[in-house]
Amino acid sequence: PEKNFLSQLQDSKKLSVKKREDLFSQLIQLSTEKKLYFWVGVVDNYYIDIHIIRQANREAMRRALIEIQRKIPKEYQFASVVIDGKDNYVFEELKEKPLFIVWGDAKVLEISAASIIAKVFRDRLMDQYALLYPEVWFEKHAWYGTKKHEQALQKNEDITGIHRISYKPINKVLQKKEKVLVHI
Repeated sequence: PEKNFLSQLQDSKKLSVKKREDLFSQLIQLSTEKKLYFWVGVVDNYYIDIHIIRQANREAMRRALIEIQRKIPKEYQFASVVIDGKDNYVFEELKEKPLFIVWGDAKVLEISAASIIAKVFRDRLMDQYALLYPEVWFEKHAWYGTKKHEQALQKNEDITGIHRISYKPINKVLQKKEKVLVHI
């Protein structure tokens, strides 16, 4: 059964929602059995607006690395880290530079598993945000810019507290809004 499970891992974007959820549940089960260790690094929209998306990605990875280093027993500390992409970040927390693999989520099982965990985490988070902000359709686009989401923003100009103001479509809407000067 384990070999069959591993053969199902692939780029999360190529899996159906049902299949992704099923694999996610199995990955979580493996983590409760201490057969798999993971952490999801998160930065908020304010951090991204201040530090740009590339640095925010690095910071999210750094936070995940720190937490996963705390979780993994000392005798199993990892010798190397593989990361999807080509950013070539350096992390002071690691003894060796990570190996960056372009399209790694389609090539390396560990990255495939990480992409599934991250995608399901993100989708579930977006479903929660959709409950708070139903008018901007977060549950339909899971934060990827879609035409429907942009139309919702243009129609009612409802920028939420979780939007990145540095994101071009959001910034464009903000430029159209009337400015109010407040002096306190």
